[in-house]
Amino acid sequence: MNGSWHMRYRIEDTGTDLVVHLEGQLNFGADRVFQDLLAELAEHHGHRRVRLDLSELSHIDSVGLGLLYIAREDLDAVGIRLCLSRPRANVLRMLDLTEASETFEITR
Repeated sequence: MNGSWHMRYRIEDTGTDLVVHLEGQLNFGADRVFQDLLAELAEHHGHRRVRLDLSELSHIDSVGLGLLYIAREDLDAVGIRLCLSRPRANVLRMLDLTEASETFEITR
């Protein structure tokens, strides 16, 4: 598990996908940790999909949403599809309010 109290992550390789378990808060304070995560993910060229498991993410704000969009662009550039999964109710509400489902595949 890497990161600060704002956000921590753990990467699980399922063989076909990389599952990134996010925990804590995805906001301005998580920027540095999230950028480190993106650099780490970009090294996994053998995978076609990265799934961000949001079930342990307690909070996301507009900066956090921006980080998700950056992640999508960066991973897309190296041929990796980004999906979001299992968001908590408050995180899902923010995703719904911003119509993120038009950009991201979100599984509940």
